[in-house]
Amino acid sequence: MKILYVINALTVGGAQTLLLDLAKTAKLANNEIIVAAFRDGILSEELREKNIKVEILGEVFFDFLAFYKLLKIVKKFKPDIIHSHLFRATTWSRLVKIFLQTKLITTIHGSESCIYHYLEKITQPISDYMLFPSEFLANWYKKTIKNLDFDNFKIIYPGTQIKNEKDYKLQKEIKIGTLSRLHYIKGIDILFKAAKILKDKKQNFQIYIGGGGKGKESLVKLAKNLKIDNICKFIDDISDKSNYLESLSIFVSPSRKEAFGINLCEAMERSLPIVSTNVGGIPEVVENNVTGILCPPDNPESLAKSLEYLINDFDKRKKMGENGRERVEKLFNREKAMKEHIKTYNDLLQQNKTTKDKKIHFAISSCELGGGERLAINLIKKLQKRGWEVTATCAGNPLYKELLSINVKCSIASMRLGGLFFAIKLLQDLKTFKPTIISSHLNKASLFSGLLSKLTGIKCVSHVHGLNKKIYYQFSDKQIAVSNAVKQHLLDQDLNSSTLVTINNCIDKPAIGKRNFPNRPLNISITAKLHKNKGHEWALKAISNNISSINIGEIHIFGDGPERKNLENLCNSLKTIKNKVIFHGFVKDPSEYYDDIDLALLPSLGEGIPLSLLEVMRLGIPCIATNVGGIPEIITNNQSGILVEPKEEKSLIEAINRLSSKDGYEFFSKEAFERFKQVNNQEKMIDDFEKVLLAFF
Repeated sequence: MKILYVINALTVGGAQTLLLDLAKTAKLANNEIIVAAFRDGILSEELREKNIKVEILGEVFFDFLAFYKLLKIVKKFKPDIIHSHLFRATTWSRLVKIFLQTKLITTIHGSESCIYHYLEKITQPISDYMLFPSEFLANWYKKTIKNLDFDNFKIIYPGTQIKNEKDYKLQKEIKIGTLSRLHYIKGIDILFKAAKILKDKKQNFQIYIGGGGKGKESLVKLAKNLKIDNICKFIDDISDKSNYLESLSIFVSPSRKEAFGINLCEAMERSLPIVSTNVGGIPEVVENNVTGILCPPDNPESLAKSLEYLINDFDKRKKMGENGRERVEKLFNREKAMKEHIKTYNDLLQQNKTTKDKKIHFAISSCELGGGERLAINLIKKLQKRGWEVTATCAGNPLYKELLSINVKCSIASMRLGGLFFAIKLLQDLKTFKPTIISSHLNKASLFSGLLSKLTGIKCVSHVHGLNKKIYYQFSDKQIAVSNAVKQHLLDQDLNSSTLVTINNCIDKPAIGKRNFPNRPLNISITAKLHKNKGHEWALKAISNNISSINIGEIHIFGDGPERKNLENLCNSLKTIKNKVIFHGFVKDPSEYYDDIDLALLPSLGEGIPLSLLEVMRLGIPCIATNVGGIPEIITNNQSGILVEPKEEKSLIEAINRLSSKDGYEFFSKEAFERFKQVNNQEKMIDDFEKVLLAFF
């Protein structure tokens, strides 16, 4: 693979460090690499030492000459992938792509000026794929610049290199250090004002300012004016970050704005406690009061108070440092990030390697957007990205509109007469689209797809989403159970074990972090199709009967279905909770509401594997669910959540009360978050599904 990296300058910075590691990693994997930059810098020497070709484009005549040079490089090198970093490099790379077609990946490292917003809105569609270093930045981009579908972008935490663990020793002198370019947004002036407060309190410490930049002169003056210059040491050139960080006692990053914070990862990797600001992507890196302390920005008093607390508590510094090291190892490993980037390159190139055989037709006997339908949509997006031609037959809106929005050629078929019309339309679509494989979802689609596969000779792979009867799936060539419980349920019915595999259902969203105890009545969510089998009725009655003995606020019900009217009437009749229940109906992304949710409840009477639990666990929301179907494969009872038996009112109320205490709540929040990271591997799910499909070729 030929890869061209384009960036503004080869100076020291987060984007440049990421590019350096990407180029070295790709080179070691025997790829051909060129790095092009408008301005030279200290990193070019290291690149050349690794036999990576560096091209300096120059900065004359409004970059037009540089653009012409970049155009020539692309024309001669013929890269498979261009990966652009930062606004200037991205703008010219997109212009090159207009003239010379190639695959372009763009990493957004932060926000820029208003003119950037305007140009980004216009030129963004030219990039084939977008990468973001944090969920915060991805959300900001989608709201401010342009909304993106999940198959258009990915969040890859840049992380840091993992080295041998540091032995945190007691130091006589407290050394508080930073590591960043010296710019206003980094908030070093706020640190100096906080240092002045601490000095006046006779605290014993030194400040080390690591990194250079245009802001150095003004900061030197500020230190003198505040009379703290005798405890401030500026270190412009830090050739060995690890040694520098290991010399510190506390790492501080008082940024006014931050997309992610690689410097925080680097400090945590060296087991340093962190004091930083609660802005941008920083809370995704630093767990407040666990790996460090987060303060409001532009607040020297709060910053001073947090630093003073750590200055005077060695044990706390040591514990936060250890927690930080553990968090970096789990979430922010640079080696894993590099592998994810290379995989993204390969996935994008795979789009160009489509063959006439990679044609799949999705048969979905539903018009809704529940768990099974959302899995099908997710599979479609990923298969399209991997070069599959996808068509579909479904039962109507809103599913039909969703399929059209992701460029799927789709037909609507009525489910009247027991699904006979659906079967007829499906047969017509199979003759029209001529797929190689049918992927069926939900009972009747699987029954008809299996029967039609015998008639047409087209192989059929059926997803089994729940604890369903074997009759619907026995004619399919392959059955995919979404959990071990579903698989066992089918085996108990004597389904052929040689055609049955388990591919655990997952979601395409990252882990965020644990929740702090809300110190208010708990707001509860129930996210499920409004169907009798989901257990809304018994749970609402149980809560109503015991309202005086539990501390709950609102009950948010997300989802729609045939039981909505009955449930609304039930809630109106239950006077104790009548004013507490909010029916949201179908919500495309319930997580947008989850900031106000403290506890997730799933009182289901039968369940294949619930995506709704994964959605909340990734946010650290504690869960109570019934001990049925595939739920215990996600929730370990009394650890990552609480399991109760269906319709056991007393157990449900006891579980709610357990989560109403601070210790209980925060324990289950942390364990839910950790469990999500263990069980949710969406890329593996797609890989395993594609292997099943390709086995028929």
